[in-house]
Amino acid sequence: MSEKETYTLESLFKRLPYPFPISASKSDQRSHGSGIRDGKTARLHTVNKLLATFSELYSIDLTIDNVSGLHILQGRYGVKE
Repeated sequence: MSEKETYTLESLFKRLPYPFPISASKSDQRSHGSGIRDGKTARLHTVNKLLATFSELYSIDLTIDNVSGLHILQGRYGVKE
């Protein structure tokens, strides 16, 4: 993947080098990754783990600041951002 200023979550999933369930197991995100991919909200910790896995796969520094399409829960009980 070429280095850009911002990325979309959709493009990160579309360009995976192998099927998502295999990718997800690398970061223990099997149960959360498909929900995040489908636009569901997730805790910041879960999103950061998924982005760390993508960063490793693509050799690009990915954070919540340069990836759009993320829906992050705020607070202990998950108040939508």
